[in-house]
Amino acid sequence: MESEGKFKTPTYLMLTLEEFVRLIICIVFDLVELAIPILLTPLVGDTIDIMGFWASTLMFGWIGCLSILELVPMADYFPVFILTWAVWYYRKKRREKIELEKIQKKWM
Repeated sequence: MESEGKFKTPTYLMLTLEEFVRLIICIVFDLVELAIPILLTPLVGDTIDIMGFWASTLMFGWIGCLSILELVPMADYFPVFILTWAVWYYRKKRREKIELEKIQKKWM
């Protein structure tokens, strides 16, 4: 009976279309390298990594520079592009929350 007041509804990750498309692009960049073994070779794989770095920088601004870690040897096995998206998403939501709090304070 005491736990009735402590029930908390689950929270879901609600993404806008823009956020979802960016996540899908990052997943594709991370999975393509693992799906095609020749892309893990130094010369060929680095060209894909540079294209991914360029796309990340265009999509996420300076946060996209985190994807340069793909050029580090053996980093191809880590989902660097997905982690870049996660950092961008966290910072975006945090910025939106701060702006909303400013608007609320203005009206109170």
